[in-house]
Amino acid sequence: MQSRNSIIEEPEAPWGKDVRLLVVDDEEFIRSIVRERMELEGVSVDEAQNGLQALAMLRDGDYSVLLTDIRMPEMDGVALLREASRLFPGTARIVMTANADLETAVAALKNGAYDYILKPFSFDILFVTIRNAIRKQALERQLQDYQVNLETRVKEQTDLINSLYVRSIQSLIKALEAKDLYTRGHSQRVTLYSMAIATEMGLSPAHIEDLRRASILHDLGKIGVTETILNKPGKLTREEFYEVEKHPEVGTQILSPIPYFQKILPAILHHHERFDGRGYPGRIAGAEIPLESRIMAVADTFDAMTSTRAYRPALPEEVATAEILRCSGTQFDPEIVSVFLFAKDKIEENGDPSWYEWQDGKFPDGEFRPVN
Repeated sequence: MQSRNSIIEEPEAPWGKDVRLLVVDDEEFIRSIVRERMELEGVSVDEAQNGLQALAMLRDGDYSVLLTDIRMPEMDGVALLREASRLFPGTARIVMTANADLETAVAALKNGAYDYILKPFSFDILFVTIRNAIRKQALERQLQDYQVNLETRVKEQTDLINSLYVRSIQSLIKALEAKDLYTRGHSQRVTLYSMAIATEMGLSPAHIEDLRRASILHDLGKIGVTETILNKPGKLTREEFYEVEKHPEVGTQILSPIPYFQKILPAILHHHERFDGRGYPGRIAGAEIPLESRIMAVADTFDAMTSTRAYRPALPEEVATAEILRCSGTQFDPEIVSVFLFAKDKIEENGDPSWYEWQDGKFPDGEFRPVN
């Protein structure tokens, strides 16, 4: 035998707080008896004569449960359920139907009804059906909240892991700059030029972001080149130049285990390819070369020529520009060269690019060295 307190704590119809029911039927008698009985249970009830009227009321009110007949004028119950499940997914939906309408009831279930009851129905069955629909709706909401929270936690953990990856790579970049003083700031300037080209070309924000990351990391592989070669003031031997040529592959090998960098690996690997197919490491040509690589090739070479290196001083901008233009169609994609020549005047340098005077129209050692 239950005590009075236990009866109070567990009432016969635990509707919860602020439960609102919208009953939809073209028969006023059905609407009235449902309203009167549910209001005795403490449930707030509104009435609608058809689906169109019910949709308008759903837009204006926050209903816990929609209880609808199937056969109604203007908009029937199946159409109402279809719209209600799409527009008001937070409302539990129940169908009332006569015995002859079981096939229609099945259709209603397929269109978003939680359950159905047969006319004529007892109020005990109505109570149980409404109670179960409210509980099912609450469980679905909890599941959705859990999924959203889970996705948020996964994203937070992914962002944390990615930030750790980026910090590790930043440490490698600092180590590279400590080895090779002449490359300090080079990646930042290449990124600046590359962004200007990409923006002028109208690339998408996602594409530009991939290019930005690739530009910053394009020379990471030089961490594997000895300081003696990087800082050699004279001409490189064939063996030494071969070591330098490995840096795109070394860079991609360093980054390849990290999922965060997978998309930009081709751009880094091929940033020293030539438009005529005589570059490295893949000797691919034209459109086979990733667009990001073709953009970086122009930006990389221009900055290499206009920056001081161990084997020569920086070249004037007009000399570097003339060299870029001369190599259009052989070393560089002509379309990107044209865009670069138009865009570079819009670039505002952050800091002094350290231009040096140019003497006699020649490099100090008499030849062009594309070790950029």
